[in-house]
Amino acid sequence: MTFLHEPWRHAELLLPDVLCVLICLVSVVTDLRSRRIPNWLTVPSILGGLVLNAGLPLVAPAPVYGPLFGITSSVAGCLLLLLVFGFLGFIRFVGMGDVKLMAAVGALLRWPTALWALAYVAIAGGVVAVFYTLAGGRLGAVLGNLLAITRKVVRRKEGQEVELHRIPYAVAVLIGATWAAGVKYFPFLAVP
Repeated sequence: MTFLHEPWRHAELLLPDVLCVLICLVSVVTDLRSRRIPNWLTVPSILGGLVLNAGLPLVAPAPVYGPLFGITSSVAGCLLLLLVFGFLGFIRFVGMGDVKLMAAVGALLRWPTALWALAYVAIAGGVVAVFYTLAGGRLGAVLGNLLAITRKVVRRKEGQEVELHRIPYAVAVLIGATWAAGVKYFPFLAVP
């Protein structure tokens, strides 16, 4: 399909990507300020992504896909990221604001870009976590927690609670979502 190589010619491809990056920028600000990503940002973004991807082909001068494909790929992207990050939220690895933000990213970027966003967010999350750990002088505490978790798993005993060191994961979501959206326009950014 030629639109993958020239997506900037089609507003129905560009608008959801730009909106996704803007929503992620706002979430970074709120996450850094209050350590929360508010529902007033994420819930309308999920619904907006679904409606936008279904409706844009109806008003586009030369749509490259129809409304059924738009809503189906948007739902698929949303569900993929909601399920993966929902599990991570369930085990308290990320916050529920991060879960809803990733669902919005999936709804806006659509399948299969949402799959790439998942990979790029994971890479960015690892880098942000290492940077945050080193910058905050928490390396010893984090390594101690990893040792405690390992002991708990190997011995299968109930032990002391492990303190999780929270990072503003919206930063990783912004980097990963922007990276995934950017690959559509600049293919050389893709990680093979």
